[in-house]
Amino acid sequence: MSMLAAIICAMCFVVCYVAGRRAVWAGFMATMVVGYFYGIVRANIESPFAHFIFDFGAVGFYLALITRNDTPIQRFKMRRVMPWVLALAGWPLLIMLMPLQPSLIQLVGLRGQIFFVPFILVGAMLDGSEIRKIAIGLAVLSLVEIVFALAEIEFGILSFYPVNSVDQIIYNSMDVVVGSTMAFRIPGTFVQAAAFGGDMAISLPLLVGAMTQEPRGGYRRKLLLIAVGMSALGVFLSASRSQATLLFVLGIATTFSGRVRNFPRFGWVALLAVIGTLVAVSPRMQRFITLDNTTYLKNRVSGSVNSSFFELAWEYPLGNGLGGGGTSIPYFLLPELRNPVVVENEYARIMLEQGLPGLLLWLSFIFWTLTRPLPLVTDPWYLGKWLARVALVFLFMTAPTGMGLLTWIPGTALVLVFAGWIATPNVTPARARAAPHDTPVPPPGPVLKTA
Repeated sequence: MSMLAAIICAMCFVVCYVAGRRAVWAGFMATMVVGYFYGIVRANIESPFAHFIFDFGAVGFYLALITRNDTPIQRFKMRRVMPWVLALAGWPLLIMLMPLQPSLIQLVGLRGQIFFVPFILVGAMLDGSEIRKIAIGLAVLSLVEIVFALAEIEFGILSFYPVNSVDQIIYNSMDVVVGSTMAFRIPGTFVQAAAFGGDMAISLPLLVGAMTQEPRGGYRRKLLLIAVGMSALGVFLSASRSQATLLFVLGIATTFSGRVRNFPRFGWVALLAVIGTLVAVSPRMQRFITLDNTTYLKNRVSGSVNSSFFELAWEYPLGNGLGGGGTSIPYFLLPELRNPVVVENEYARIMLEQGLPGLLLWLSFIFWTLTRPLPLVTDPWYLGKWLARVALVFLFMTAPTGMGLLTWIPGTALVLVFAGWIATPNVTPARARAAPHDTPVPPPGPVLKTA
């Protein structure tokens, strides 16, 4: 098994590297494919190497980006976010010098704090045409995921995920009421059901945004509309209440987004009607209705946002060491963890591992990102960027009620791509005006136009 896992790691590295060398969007999509199937592959290969399948793929993509020749436009856009990337990655490296945890635990914690940060630069590098290609790729993945989800309902989760220490979360999530019995949440091909529902929901800004740019009657437009519906069904099958709330928020934002050109309004209404009917007749997809339980919501919030957060901040102003504040540690390293302190709060996890300076860095970056100028109405990606901003606001606001927003495979990659995408201006090459015959012609070079 270890040899098989090592071979898969090497294959993911090579595929993501080669794809990244061809095009940024291709490398990103290859990395997302690895992330989508990481959970089910890791579950069926009992080897420590299996925990690093996604890491090898992402490192291959990163290496491809380093060895590529960036265009002047890409360099111009990356300059806007580069200081943040250096700060968010640099501070945990300094914390690494403090021996608060064993070296291996600190390495895992360092990975949890900085591994996804470069995706902010990826979001800045991508242009509109590349984002459309990524949207098509995510649409295909959504259709594949719904096939796996339906198969898990038909044949049982045990046919896809063996019972072992890696899959404890999946088999502990048997809380979906179906008639007089209880059923498992559906994980698709992910490490758990919440990750499945989250990835289905977070892909919607790109799917909807790309759909409005496709010609009416085209097969891509139909593919994207169907993928939107399948992604919504995936969210309900995952039975994750937080992801269902995100789905509702994005659905409302799309429905009342205003006069967006080329929006398939009749198709959108028909899609909402079909999804609503399917959810209404299927008890398996109705777990979200327990959100009206105010007692549950109050307990969830008070359990994550309470006085202990401030007490821990006072006790650990520089953190409890990387890996010592809630980052997921592989089971074979858990015995080495010293003084574990966990609060079900993503910001508390950052604070417990990076200290107050690290938390302030992340909060500052989030505020800076969300206060960037809104997209112009004339931007072809106006609706997609608007929905991406709505998704980020929701995710960052609900981060205190749980953990995993910045360590979620592969959802965190897309979240931070969204951050880099909306934080940088839309830049397109502009034609230089022809110079008079008696005017010296300047040396050739790119002329940038921001929108």
